[in-house]
Amino acid sequence: MIKKTTCLSEEDFKNLHGNDLYVTFLRNKVKCEIKKDDSNTDVFDYIKEVPEFLVHYTVENVYGYITIYVYFESPTDMDNFIHFYNSNEGIKKIQKT
Repeated sequence: MIKKTTCLSEEDFKNLHGNDLYVTFLRNKVKCEIKKDDSNTDVFDYIKEVPEFLVHYTVENVYGYITIYVYFESPTDMDNFIHFYNSNEGIKKIQKT
């Protein structure tokens, strides 16, 4: 199956070599911290499917805490992701109580 994606691979991101697009990515960077026991695949599904412009993410796993750095080409995509993430986390907290 072939699907169109706006998500850049690690190699694609390295090949930007500090050009204007790379600087734009750095300006539109979001950091999400997630506990390892939380199953938060919604974030990855959102990143791979929803943004209209290019996006790249990296994941770090340190001592049971997962840190996701998400780089967006468009500030609108970044704002939409922040609203999605905050809403999603709020709904999960409400469901736990």
